[in-house]
Amino acid sequence: MTYRQAVKQFREEFHYLYEEHADYWKAHEVWSGYTDMLCKNGDITQKQYDTWSTPFPYGKRLGIRYVYTSIKNV
Repeated sequence: MTYRQAVKQFREEFHYLYEEHADYWKAHEVWSGYTDMLCKNGDITQKQYDTWSTPFPYGKRLGIRYVYTSIKNV
């Protein structure tokens, strides 16, 4: 699985983070659990797990503008 695929799948599975305008730390925590699960299931390598950064802007709430901008970039 590529980073791009993981981010897309994450957005689909955890859409509620965007709907409730979750803060960075909540989104980061969910992303960490998500990538941990991917690694343990063998969907990504340990190197991918260790090097993938959180796909959220630091210190900002997730919302409509962020979702639109991010979808364009994936």
